[in-house]
Amino acid sequence: MSESIRKAIEEIHRKRLELEQRTKETCVITALLGAGGKGLEKRKEIDKKLEEEGIICLIPEDDFAPDVAPSLTEEALFKQADVDLVFVNVASWGAATEFGQMANIDQIAPKLRVLVPSHHHPLCGSSKSYLTDLYLTHMTKHGHVYAYGENRNSSCPTPERIVVTSAKRFKMMKALSKI
Repeated sequence: MSESIRKAIEEIHRKRLELEQRTKETCVITALLGAGGKGLEKRKEIDKKLEEEGIICLIPEDDFAPDVAPSLTEEALFKQADVDLVFVNVASWGAATEFGQMANIDQIAPKLRVLVPSHHHPLCGSSKSYLTDLYLTHMTKHGHVYAYGENRNSSCPTPERIVVTSAKRFKMMKALSKI
């Protein structure tokens, strides 16, 4: 092997190690909003997977004081630059209300990642509801409305896959100063 090829390989290896280290050191903070009950349990499962990837995850029901008004606390916290991504799975009326509130706040809307059942997605489904129309507006302005499948036979990904994949890529892009 020539000296120039050996040096090029060493340089590539050094840059790869540097990138891996930068990614490990990059802090990404996400929030998971959605329905309670089984929805909360699912969010806790996603939280564990994000933590395995070195991504900090906030679940309001677990991480915020119960005696403080959630509608005020969430808005104040998510406006801060420290929170990078806010995922909301619109699977309940409460989550729909959270989405409607957050979608109209300029400091939060670009961070908002909206997960909707495929039949309510403005491009995948046939729903003509007010909420579906609001998804279309948010998607057109910010581009972050994701259709998910509600069963294993669906061609759409699960909410978990959407959140974990998106958060991991965001972390990598932040590490590379692409965001």
